[in-house]
Amino acid sequence: MLRVVCGCLGMGLALFAGGVAAAQPRPEPIAPQSQQAPPAPPAAQGSVPARVTDQPLAVRVIDQPKTEAQIAAEQRDRADRTVLSDQLLIFAALLVAVGAFLAIAFVVQAFYLGLGLRALRSYSRRADRNVVTTQRAFVYLSDLTWSGEGGNVRIRPIWSNSGATPTRGLRIGTSWKASHGELRSDDVNYAQPPENRFLGPGSKAEFGAIFIPMRDIQAAIEQRVNLYVWGRAAYDDLFEGTRPHFFEFCHRVEVAGETPDKMRLNFTQFGSSNGSDEDQGETADASA
Repeated sequence: MLRVVCGCLGMGLALFAGGVAAAQPRPEPIAPQSQQAPPAPPAAQGSVPARVTDQPLAVRVIDQPKTEAQIAAEQRDRADRTVLSDQLLIFAALLVAVGAFLAIAFVVQAFYLGLGLRALRSYSRRADRNVVTTQRAFVYLSDLTWSGEGGNVRIRPIWSNSGATPTRGLRIGTSWKASHGELRSDDVNYAQPPENRFLGPGSKAEFGAIFIPMRDIQAAIEQRVNLYVWGRAAYDDLFEGTRPHFFEFCHRVEVAGETPDKMRLNFTQFGSSNGSDEDQGETADASA
């Protein structure tokens, strides 16, 4: 019995010693000195730390082979894009053609509009000129009358204003000459200054009477001299922007009969000093 108890105690002590030994850590094996890593050298004071750069990894994508459905879909997409591009080109060409047509139409319209405006301005100027012509003062020689007064023959120019407005600044001058030949153009002058007169609308008056001695009348009857009378009326109208006007005449005095009571006088136009500023305007327009 005692042996059994002693055996059990011995086994318990053995198991307890084994557990303690197992619980204690095992010491690490000491590497041989040749295999130990050398100690890192001390970092230099103030040195720049090393930068580690990660290199990208090259990845190669392997294309998978396309299926017939994908190839057909790409072909349809390519065909649709081609058709759309052609349609856009046609549409752009149509827009260019329409723009060119509109530009040509605009140019033609502007041309005809310019012609219309030019014609309208011409018509407006012509209408204004016609109104001014019919309304402005127009002075002319309406008649030449004569009478014997003692030893002279008095020739009276009768001036008329056929316009609807009065004259402004009317000046009238007259003269005469007994010439042994034809009257020259430089003989038409005025020894006396013109007289300041006035003519109302639609009126007439005697201005610038001429007195010819009876001896010159007798010489004209005997055809020893030729008698001439002339005159000029210069005036302005009441319209703004118009040019000055004039009217001039030059007549030959044809005498027949016997002095002093049986003589007859006739007047005929002579030379180029017959007309008005309107005649010069027409001549200038025709020559232009």
